[in-house]
Amino acid sequence: MNVERKNLFKKVIEKIQAGDDTEIIKIYLSEQLGIVTPAEMAFFENELIQDGVSQEDTQKMRDIQLELFKKSVENQEHIILSGHPIHTLMSEHVLLMKYANELDNIIGSISEGVREPKPEFLVRIRELIEFLAESESHYQREENSVFPILEKHGLTGPPQAMWSMHQDIHKLEKELFSLNSESDTELSNNLGKMKDIAYELAMQIADHFYKENNIIFPASMRMFSEKEWDIVVQDFDDIGYCSYTPRPVRKEITKEDTASFAESGEVSFGSGTLTLEQLELLFNHLPVDTTFVDSEDKVRFFSESPNRIFVRSRAIIGRSVQLCHPADSVHIVQKILDDFREGKRDSAEFWLNLGGKTVHIRYFALRNSGGKYLGCLEVSQDITEIRKIEGEKRLLEE
Repeated sequence: MNVERKNLFKKVIEKIQAGDDTEIIKIYLSEQLGIVTPAEMAFFENELIQDGVSQEDTQKMRDIQLELFKKSVENQEHIILSGHPIHTLMSEHVLLMKYANELDNIIGSISEGVREPKPEFLVRIRELIEFLAESESHYQREENSVFPILEKHGLTGPPQAMWSMHQDIHKLEKELFSLNSESDTELSNNLGKMKDIAYELAMQIADHFYKENNIIFPASMRMFSEKEWDIVVQDFDDIGYCSYTPRPVRKEITKEDTASFAESGEVSFGSGTLTLEQLELLFNHLPVDTTFVDSEDKVRFFSESPNRIFVRSRAIIGRSVQLCHPADSVHIVQKILDDFREGKRDSAEFWLNLGGKTVHIRYFALRNSGGKYLGCLEVSQDITEIRKIEGEKRLLEE
């Protein structure tokens, strides 16, 4: 452990205990310690508590440090023009840090007896948890649009590391969500369990956003072409935003901007012919989501049904399918593809419970008449209502 840095932290605590002005403490902390990562903060907090420093004082120090993080994020936000996708993400960073920190403060102060669990505090806790639940689209936009284009430019490590951090954040959020309740009594009883989770979530979010703002976003601004940003805008619009997202500037783009299409005319099949328009409509009106991955494990196509089960974006076209899955499930995908390629199996299926829906997922090996493996077709279907079907229905309802 760095004894010199520990002593600097102690001096910050001494200034807090002496009642020094918060702005003066911020300046001292910033000048003497620079940027303190949440991981380092947590480590030093534990050391200081073991040395007899109260949790209340370490909490004040952490609040000051998180405020410095927030300021650094806000300062970067103003560098990018309003309406740009990166400005949108940075703006959400500021708000999500604010919500996570407020939630941590409220739950922490109630747990320590500083506040009573009054109805208005419980209402605010539920509101903040709802804001965090909405943030799923924030992470989906990064994972499905920004990260794939960075990978196309050869930057693969940082996006994968950020995605892994997303998974860690989601795990904490799920724990928090599971303890939330519409019952004031039950929620009050759960606050003790929620305290450590809210604290860890605030720390992880601050650390993660700092890394994205200083690594992922600057790299994106350097690497992406204007055409690629147009694709990102379209993908963001398709995936959707949070209720608190600043209104983005939408730029309509044509299909010619995002993909190459064959000349107009008909595509001939053994069983008939279809125009490109008809073919696209056919795929997009199937009661299933389809994705095609070629023999080199690259995503080449996905259908765009209006109610997709899993998020897809145009940015993933040409992306390795392994990079489209989180680290804890990619080994299953790899096993399926290896088995398909080696002829060990022709299909694989799974069914999952997602958000109250039963989702059936099937993978099919696609081989030509000579048996050569050409790729994999993924078919996903919401079978919740299908499972309820009983008896027969032979008449058309008006």
